[in-house]
Amino acid sequence: MPKRQDNISFVRDLMNHSQFGPLAQLFVLDALSKWADKVAEADPAAIESPMISGAAWVGVAKEIKGKIDARIA
Repeated sequence: MPKRQDNISFVRDLMNHSQFGPLAQLFVLDALSKWADKVAEADPAAIESPMISGAAWVGVAKEIKGKIDARIA
C-alpha cells in the first residue's frame, strides 16, 4: 500500500501533475478563492463544532482570501 501523502505534498501534486496543465492550477486557486469568500462571510457561531473553532475557521478564510486577493491585484 502506498504511503499517504501529507497535505502539502498532495496540494503540490494537484498543482503540478494534471493532464490539463496550468488549467488545474487555475482551478485550485479559483476553488480556494471562492470557498474562502464564502467562509469569510459566515457567522462563526454557525461553523462552531467540537472539532473546529468557528472564529478560527473564519479567521483563516479571511487570511487566505487576503493573500489570494493581494496576489491577483
